[in-house]
Amino acid sequence: MAKNSPGLSSSWWAHPTATPPRASTPARPAPAPTSSTPTSTSTSTTAAPRALAFARSQALHRFEQACGRLRWKFIDLENSYKRANDPGQWEFGTVDAERNFKVDFHEFYVWIEQAIVLLFKVFGTTVERDSINAATDQNMRIGGKSAAAHAYHHNVLKTLDDETHPLHATLGRGDVNQALWKAKELRNRWKDAAEGRETPPLKMYHLSWIVTEVMKGLEDAYQVASARVSEELAAAEVGVTDQQRRVAELDEWEWMVEPMDWEA
Repeated sequence: MAKNSPGLSSSWWAHPTATPPRASTPARPAPAPTSSTPTSTSTSTTAAPRALAFARSQALHRFEQACGRLRWKFIDLENSYKRANDPGQWEFGTVDAERNFKVDFHEFYVWIEQAIVLLFKVFGTTVERDSINAATDQNMRIGGKSAAAHAYHHNVLKTLDDETHPLHATLGRGDVNQALWKAKELRNRWKDAAEGRETPPLKMYHLSWIVTEVMKGLEDAYQVASARVSEELAAAEVGVTDQQRRVAELDEWEWMVEPMDWEA
């Protein structure tokens, strides 16, 4: 029987003391040669595939980091959920505790969405920013904001509906997909909790199921994306030099403190 391929849980991010494997350490794409730089035809024709392979390898690496962040935040989310269900033990009011948990969940969903967008980059997928159709506009009105304001977030998940997309099988159907849409629904309704707006009661949702299914889906999606990156790196005959490795290490975590960078 063939061994199962290593999943996200066995990647380096899951082990705080581990060192990222050098073979898969992404680097910034090497600049394509300019017209003023004499190069051979062979170099010109291989520069673009190599740059693309590097860029997608970097996206996969950032996905690993985003999932590491999700794993970290999930521990906090579980603790927050316990406080919200028994606020008196920590001397919080019921409304205050529930509101704070809802804000915590919104922040958690941001990382879920970020992880999915990074997976899209591995496959060269661009998320549409157009507003969703008018027929659903009324249903998508949340807190007085129009559907157009939520179009991008809606389209991130809508992209997974495409049966021909490589991620459809792992994230675009079944319980995982239902959990993603439910998580997005809560994200939309709970993001205004800090402003004191009325939001759904905490006990209306099976939060443990939602988070568990989403994390399982990301685990499976990682295997699909990792296989694609390995194929592209091999096809482009890409090797990571020490200099490229140093450049990648300098930029290792900076992108994570620029929350809108991934959506640009």
